[in-house]
Amino acid sequence: MDFDFKKPTHLFALIVLLGSFLLFIGYPLISLFSTSQTLEIYNQSMTPFQKLVIEVTLLFFQLFFVFVGLILVPILWYKLVNKISLKEMFTRLNLRREGFQMAILWGFITIIIAFAVTITIGLIYLFLTKTNPNTLSNIPDLQQLFSVPSLYLLVTIQPFCEEFFFRGFLLEKIIKISNPTIAVVLTAILFGISHLTYTYMYTAIIAVALGVLFALIILKTKNLYSTIFAHTIINIASLTLYLFGKSFGM
Repeated sequence: MDFDFKKPTHLFALIVLLGSFLLFIGYPLISLFSTSQTLEIYNQSMTPFQKLVIEVTLLFFQLFFVFVGLILVPILWYKLVNKISLKEMFTRLNLRREGFQMAILWGFITIIIAFAVTITIGLIYLFLTKTNPNTLSNIPDLQQLFSVPSLYLLVTIQPFCEEFFFRGFLLEKIIKISNPTIAVVLTAILFGISHLTYTYMYTAIIAVALGVLFALIILKTKNLYSTIFAHTIINIASLTLYLFGKSFGM
């Protein structure tokens, strides 16, 4: 094992990694027990320019924290603790050019399976909980903060960062200290917890199921581009279907 508590650089890498876990795992867990609602940060007295400035600021910080926590932190670990080259890091993360076309094909297969899984879980969840289907999505909360173009930007960029961290970095590290089965389950659970931010249990359940699917696809393809592609298309399609349905009053 490369990590050494006696080395300051290793301790620094551990601290920033724990900070990332606190932000993307700890905070969603805390929010699960919170009754607070999404803050109304816009009001009718604001000019369009003021609203734009606030939205751009929110978007910047959202993407900044995602990039730092899910991309930069793993890179720091690989450089400070593992001391490997960029090429070796990409190899460990399964970011490979080889087999790219096959990875995209598996991405399409993953999309089909993912939507089937999502629909099945959704129907079971609605049957068991008698929940209003209109309350299952967290998109309305996001719409209080971001315009449609900003939402599309978020759902396009975040999947890469999430796959980099959960199915790239974490999956590789957990497999090294345990086995693939534990790694698949644990990364899926952590991925699910990270989707508890809006206290929607349904969203977390779907994320766990897709986390298992994505991890299995990575073990099959050995190529992270398969799930990056699938995750991105799923997010874009889900947002588009929601907006399309809303436009027809569905």
